[in-house]
Amino acid sequence: MKAMLALILAVLVGGCSLLPGPAWGDRVATTARAAVANQPVVGRGPSSITLMPISPRGAVIGVEYGYDMPHCGILSPIDVDGSFWDAVGEPADPVAFDGQQGAFRLSTTDTAVFTRADGLALDLTRHSGPKEFQLCS
Repeated sequence: MKAMLALILAVLVGGCSLLPGPAWGDRVATTARAAVANQPVVGRGPSSITLMPISPRGAVIGVEYGYDMPHCGILSPIDVDGSFWDAVGEPADPVAFDGQQGAFRLSTTDTAVFTRADGLALDLTRHSGPKEFQLCS
């Protein structure tokens, strides 16, 4: 009986790893709506929330992927390639990247650049683990 259960478990685990993940085409792979709706919340404050990243991995270094920056720009969860991303330095205009269309490109495994359609660029660094965000309206 134990051998049969071990075999079934091995087949299930092996079979799951064969299932295709989200496709990384010419845009950043998006997370399933069900996953977004059930995103793990690590903590809540009166004006903040701490989240775990849920984006799929799979970005290739040096490849540009279309990406739409979230509504509150660098203050929002930039959840790409399995991690949140932190802005390096602050842009002159704090709303310069709010909701902007552009391209996300990994420079190394831990650094990236978001470039707006007009060429303005924002350097990013990979954030490890959960991240706290101020609530944005």
